[in-house]
Amino acid sequence: MSQLIWNTIKDIKDAPGTCGVYQYWAKDELLYIGKAINLKARLSSHAQNARLDAKEAAIVAGDTIRYTLCDTEFKALLLESELIRKYRPPHNRIWKDDKSYLYIVIDLTDPFPRPHFARAKELTAYSQQHTAITKTVSRTLRAVREFGPFPNNKIAEEVLRAIRRLIPFCMAKKVSKHPCFYSRIGLCHPCPSSIHSAIEKRQYRLQIRHVIKILEGDVEPVIKDLMIQMKQASKNEDFEKALSLRTGIERFERFISAHSFSDRHFSYNNSDQKLKSLENILQTNIPNWNTGTQENGETLLHRIECYDASNSAMYDSVVSLTVMTDGLLDNGQYRRFKIKNPRAISDFDRLDEAITRRLKNTTWPKPDLIVIDGGVPQLRRLQRIFDRLAEPPLYLGLAKHPDRLIIPDLQGETLKGSKYITVKLPSDDPGLQLLEQLRDEAHRFANSYRKILERKRTKI
Repeated sequence: MSQLIWNTIKDIKDAPGTCGVYQYWAKDELLYIGKAINLKARLSSHAQNARLDAKEAAIVAGDTIRYTLCDTEFKALLLESELIRKYRPPHNRIWKDDKSYLYIVIDLTDPFPRPHFARAKELTAYSQQHTAITKTVSRTLRAVREFGPFPNNKIAEEVLRAIRRLIPFCMAKKVSKHPCFYSRIGLCHPCPSSIHSAIEKRQYRLQIRHVIKILEGDVEPVIKDLMIQMKQASKNEDFEKALSLRTGIERFERFISAHSFSDRHFSYNNSDQKLKSLENILQTNIPNWNTGTQENGETLLHRIECYDASNSAMYDSVVSLTVMTDGLLDNGQYRRFKIKNPRAISDFDRLDEAITRRLKNTTWPKPDLIVIDGGVPQLRRLQRIFDRLAEPPLYLGLAKHPDRLIIPDLQGETLKGSKYITVKLPSDDPGLQLLEQLRDEAHRFANSYRKILERKRTKI
């Protein structure tokens, strides 16, 4: 576990609205560990529930709250699970029976190792069984790899599903005599049921080793190996395989950026690294933009806002506003706009109305960077809004397929102008991943609000 920075507060009003893990303490006794997408909202919920529930009252009876920030919910989940297993707080009942937590287990002593799910009690029996087989306990435990815990089936399956789309493997309980259904759709290849040669067996075990590396967080070598395979397939004019590998790599890289598998030196909060990378990108492409860090260490990109529009068959037109504060999603600052103008029939019109309304609101903090889900057409339409401002904020577009930045060409000391710079970055660039995370969150938030309005309109 990387070095964690714990902040101590006495009042929940001092908690941030970002994602993280929190602890309730009574002097030197740890009472409870939890995770939250919005720390302030979650701690407030504990305080409200304490009026009705005895367990909640016992939790908030502590005199100190500590929290550490995580840059994604998935990292917060992993950290919470690890800390609960390590410290076993009295009010975290889950560690006593582990009924709700699942582990992903891979038994490398099996001729065809297959990832499967197991409960904590099952793991204990499993380890005892293998320990009895050999006296080399350390070697045996190393042969049975465990990853987790995960709080429910849905999350554990989501992880394996994402990996399986990139690296096929078998999940059948028993190897049958006939290829399984998943081998027909490319999710189990080579299928253990159809492996007859030593080469195929070595290939399958190599893929399992790749799966283990990903679950350990060591993703880079796996992606590098697949890139080599993709280039070799293209060289051999096997373009279908090359396209399949490229699509799988891009999909998986997006998954891990959002769900927070990182490098071998796992960090639960890479926001500083991502912000620094983004600042370097902007400084390189906008020379007159005086970026950097302030003397107190705070970034000049303190608040980043992202906008995305959504509608359903010209009904329920909405625009979402998501916010990052110091590189972390700040759920408490999210806003949503229901489009009022009936003539706003395009995303350009909807974004125009939403951003105009937002900029008129002086009670909200001023953004240091505005990100638009779109490219040159969107920026050209919105430019007239920023041109009317005496001191317009920095703004850029995030275009898709592939993801790339569209930045206004800085003229003199202002952002007024009609030229745009296209900045293409590697998919693993931390600064790009930061903006992608914010853009994807804006897309999710816009669609969720649109669906709410749609259900109200149709009364479904």
